[in-house]
Amino acid sequence: MLVEYNAAVPNGAERIMTMAEKQQTHRHQMEGRVIRANTTDQRLGLVLGFIVMMSVAGAGVWCVSIGKDTAGLSALITAVGGPVISFIYGRKKQAEERKNKA
Repeated sequence: MLVEYNAAVPNGAERIMTMAEKQQTHRHQMEGRVIRANTTDQRLGLVLGFIVMMSVAGAGVWCVSIGKDTAGLSALITAVGGPVISFIYGRKKQAEERKNKA
C-alpha cells in the first residue's frame, strides 16, 4: 500500500510515516500532561480536604470547650464521619470497577 502512495505522491509513504510518528509523540505528551494534572488535582484535593476536616474538628473542640456540647459533638462527628464515609464509598467503587474489568 505504501508503494502505491509513493507512486501517487513523491515520497508519500515517508510523509505518512512521519505524520504518524509526530501524532504518536504528540499523543504521548498529552497523556503525560493529563496524568500529571490528575495527580496534582488528587493531591490538592487531599490537602484541602484535610484542612477543612481539621478546621471543622477544631471548631468542634472549641464549641465543646465553651459549653456548646451538641454543636461541638456534631462538628466532631461530621469531621470524622465525612472522610470515613468517603473512604468506604471509594473502596467500594474501586472494587466494583475491578470486578467489571475482570
